[in-house]
This record gives sequence, structure tokens and C-alpha cells, in this order.
Amino acid sequence: MKNLFTLLAALMMLCGCKAQTAPIPKDLLHLHYATAKQNTLDLFLPKSYTDTTPVIIMLHGGAWMMGGNEYTDKTARDLRDRGFVVANVDYRYVNDTVHAQDLLKDIDDAVAYMQKAAKTYHFKGEGYHMAGISAGAHLALLYGYTTMRPIRSISALCAPSQLDDPARLDELQKNNLVKNVELLANAAYTPGTRPNARFTTVSPYAHVKAIPTLLFHGDKDNLVPYTQSAFLYECLKAKKVPSKFITMDGKGHDCGMNQPDSEKLVLDEITKWVQLYE
Repeated sequence: MKNLFTLLAALMMLCGCKAQTAPIPKDLLHLHYATAKQNTLDLFLPKSYTDTTPVIIMLHGGAWMMGGNEYTDKTARDLRDRGFVVANVDYRYVNDTVHAQDLLKDIDDAVAYMQKAAKTYHFKGEGYHMAGISAGAHLALLYGYTTMRPIRSISALCAPSQLDDPARLDELQKNNLVKNVELLANAAYTPGTRPNARFTTVSPYAHVKAIPTLLFHGDKDNLVPYTQSAFLYECLKAKKVPSKFITMDGKGHDCGMNQPDSEKLVLDEITKWVQLYE
């Protein structure tokens, strides 16, 4: 009888990890995860996956107030083609009534949606990986470091990471981005003065916790200075958080994602990072 129970338990474990297969990858587009118009995501399922396949939540850039997940569509599909389940998430823009906490709620609603969808499509139900570029990288970091949900790793490309330092705000002002940050923080900034504490609240470096973090930044980035990721990397090292910082030599704010060789480097590194911390 004991052997029978052992056999049944083994069979149940095998069933729980049964691979889902399809002749081609499956694209489930424009899924509404919450009520706002921009609360949609595209779910990309690889040809074959199980309930242990890593799931990546991808967040697009656009200075928190433009663009959509079309910005990260190719990257999301490329990662899906490497065997990951990928949710390419859109979210609301900041404005006079929508601020950082609202964008974080959008992301949390998207994660909750994915956890429910996991039961339908039989992928992993929790313990996801965050990834993003520019404003999306900022949100991936901020969400990952502040949520109570289990996050396995974060991959952040050219992320604004310190938004409460006058010198760094002055750097952003060269590209007229301080207004965007004010809307994000729901606070005003007067040049030459100490920023309101809300600017610290929306700065990922202030919330660092032990989530493995992979950083990329172009050393010719004229929009979000390279020093932003360099500063965050020092914070991560000081707190002994597993981390890696890859300088994209000669690359600008696109972090090299528009050139095949450097795009492959980024995708290779994200793939290794996700697999390492799955």
C-alpha cells in the first residue's frame, strides 16, 4: 500500500508539470487586466512551456506619459522565442490625477491578472521576473522593491533610479523631464532646493531589497544619464544584493536595442539572469 501511495504521488507531480505544446507560439493580444483604457497587456506563450517556465512582466518606456507596449513588442516576442512566458504590459500615463502609486497599482493589477490567467493557460502562478526599459525600467525596479508579491529578479535598461537629488534633477531638466517627475511624485520641485520627500518615495534606490537586479545603461545616454544606473549599482553592492551592471559602450538611450549585435547581448544577458534566479 505504501508503494501505491508513492506511485500515485509521483504521477501527480508529473501531471502538475505537464508541458503545454502548440504548433506555433500563441499571442493573446489586448487583454484587459483592469478598467482603464490603457490597462491592457499582450500575453506571449512559447511553443512549449510548463508550470515551472519563467514568467517575465515587461514594462515599456515613454517618460511615464507617452507610448505604449508597442515600444517593447519586439523585445517581448524575442524573449518568448527564447522559451519564456511574457506579459507585455501597458499602463496609464501620469497626469494631474494619476501618479506613481497609480502606475504601481496598474502593474500590480497586471500581475494579479497573470496569476489568474495561469490557471487557464497552465503557466506559473507566482514568482515572476520584472523587466523594463527607461520609465518602464524605473517602474520595474520600484514595483519589484516595494511589492509584497514574490519577485524573482529585475532586469532594467537605462533606468531613472535617483529622482530626489537636485543635481540629477537638473540633468533631467536638460530634456524637460522634471515636469514628468513632478507628476510621478505628485509634488513640485524648485531648482536649487531640497526636493520634497515624495521624490525619494518614487526613487528605486531608496527601496532596494534583496531581489537580484541586472542593470544596463548606455554610456552615451543623453536622456537618462549613465550615472543613474551607476549610483543604483553602488547601492545594490552596499546592501550585498546580487547584481550586475553592464555598460553598453557607445550606446545612447536605446541601450543598443536598435542594433542587432548589442540587442543580442542584452537578450542573452537577460536570459541568463532569469534562468539563474528562477
